[in-house]
Amino acid sequence: MNARLLHIGVLDHDGKTHGVSLKPGVNVITGKSSTGKSALIEIFDYCFGSSEFTVPVGVITETSTIYFIALQVNSAFLVLARRPNDSKGFFREEADIKPVESINKFGPNYFEEQFFLPKDEFKAQLTAAFGVTVVDVDEDPDARSRRRHNSRAPAPSARSFSSYMLQHQNLVANKHAVFYRFDQLQKREQAIEHLKVFLGFADQEYFYKSQELMKKERELRQLALSLPKKADEVDRLVARIADLVDEYESATGRECPVSIEDLKSKPKSSLRLLHNKKLEVTETSNKHAIMREQAKDKLRQHTATLRSHQHKLEAISHSIKFAQQYSRDTENTATPDEIEIKVSSCPFCGSQHNSMEAEANRLVDAVNWLNNELSCSLQRIRGLEEDKRSTTEAIEEEKAQVHRYKGIIERIDRQTETISQARTQYELGVEVQLRLEQAIEQLVDLKATGTDDRIKNLKDEIERERRYLAENYNMEQKLQEAEKRIGELLFEIGKRFEFESTYTPIRLHFDLGTFDLWHETEKKEKVYLRSMGSGANWLGCHLVLFLALHRYFCERADKCTIPSIMFFDQPSQVYFPSVIDSGAEFLPDELAKNDATRRPDRQVDEDVRAVTNVYDQFVTYCREVEAETGIMPQIIVTDHADHLVLKEENGKFENLVRKRWRTSGTGFIDRVVL
Repeated sequence: MNARLLHIGVLDHDGKTHGVSLKPGVNVITGKSSTGKSALIEIFDYCFGSSEFTVPVGVITETSTIYFIALQVNSAFLVLARRPNDSKGFFREEADIKPVESINKFGPNYFEEQFFLPKDEFKAQLTAAFGVTVVDVDEDPDARSRRRHNSRAPAPSARSFSSYMLQHQNLVANKHAVFYRFDQLQKREQAIEHLKVFLGFADQEYFYKSQELMKKERELRQLALSLPKKADEVDRLVARIADLVDEYESATGRECPVSIEDLKSKPKSSLRLLHNKKLEVTETSNKHAIMREQAKDKLRQHTATLRSHQHKLEAISHSIKFAQQYSRDTENTATPDEIEIKVSSCPFCGSQHNSMEAEANRLVDAVNWLNNELSCSLQRIRGLEEDKRSTTEAIEEEKAQVHRYKGIIERIDRQTETISQARTQYELGVEVQLRLEQAIEQLVDLKATGTDDRIKNLKDEIERERRYLAENYNMEQKLQEAEKRIGELLFEIGKRFEFESTYTPIRLHFDLGTFDLWHETEKKEKVYLRSMGSGANWLGCHLVLFLALHRYFCERADKCTIPSIMFFDQPSQVYFPSVIDSGAEFLPDELAKNDATRRPDRQVDEDVRAVTNVYDQFVTYCREVEAETGIMPQIIVTDHADHLVLKEENGKFENLVRKRWRTSGTGFIDRVVL
């Protein structure tokens, strides 16, 4: 995104404008403490949509009625303004630079009431002005059901840009935090999650396609889970139909016109055949008697098997109890820690007897056997438990078979009793046929759900969706490539900044998934910022990371919506604490002398060189990025360092200074002595 900040200003109670005008490249606002330097970054943040009014309390807040900034975004010009502690935001877009070319043009008449918008509308207009048009970033549509009021995830907002642009005074060399607003978990997650949108990797279609893919994958999982249940239902229904076929044959005395195999594979045609077949009965058939005897034989077999399994289960349960008791007994058995073997001698002849040694050897063998038994007892118990489980399952299966064949015998007996009570065999056959047809209809309905076809279609659709996302977005690969490129930039830029010898050469790595930053040692160990020690290391890591990120943003050109603007507030405080700088000039030696925390072995010249190098690298960075990407980044530094001698190719430090507030009566509100 080719963007730059033109002005930061305020309008006081008298309608007078105060502020700073800025240029592309490096901009320095320097001065002593308490002149309003740090207020610049807070005014920018507030005008850029912050819900908190954090401008330092003092002359500026007592005097100002309107805070404003003017930006150029590509070929458009935006003016953003806020009143103190007011949720409304002023948003005005200009077609050319004339209305905003001078900070003095921003008088009371410019800030017309019609351009003050409610907070949400203001942020929406601001976000759209930077080309962010994605409003729905849910990749899983079901995630909404877990949110209050079934709401969408927060949409990408220009507010997230602040995390990539602002390095406040208490953050620029912080060892615990790197990004602004990341102390709030939700804002941290949003900034990370929305980066793929800001980098131009994902548009609205990507999220809609992802939602469709997630829906289909979820439906496929649900159908796959339902298959075993459906198969069980089919098996139970087929078993019931098989019993009804037997009942039909015993009632009619004739073979059923459809077989079980046909019913399984072709239930619909079998139903049609059965329905169209005229029912016939054979009064003289003994089929029912044969079937009853067959059922009695099966009942006897399964009853015998059932009892065999029950006897086995009882034996296994007894063995488990014995093994558990044996294990407890052996654990409680006291064993000697040591033994002493003595050789006995005859008191008359003095000859020795070795029988005790043989007994000791047998004792060792017994101890070894006992130890082996102890180690095996738990394994035996586990094996017996498995036998118990499988035998219990076999018992349940045999019980079901016993119940089934008892039922067959009872149904045949009921048929005989029914016929003896003046109902005809034909009527009995009709009743059974009706129940058989109903059961077959249920089987037809169960198989007609088309689950298998739907699963096949879903798999094809999912494959097409995945292929489309891979060909048109390939998000994982793009993020990996981005992380790799940022890593290369971290290494290149890191070589230019000062780090302790322990971390030289600096090998910084940045994870786009977590936003973790670390130095990798030669042994491939990760050293995170909090463990590195020294303010110079922390400052260097912050500067290198932000320069690398913005270099990558510029390489993405118009595909990236994050403005190429960076604020660094008081970076030299690591070397010269700003709280003790109240002189009319920036005097490094005096500051070092008054710094009680300063290392005694650290030379002032070393610190001056380190601070000067920071500004040299800023200038070099901007020049190189513009030459290679066509975009000139804008770096705004508020600092108390001054009159530095830069490298010749970087020009004079004075050319970078936009404001210098050191003499009496000067400051952001220059009509008041601060």
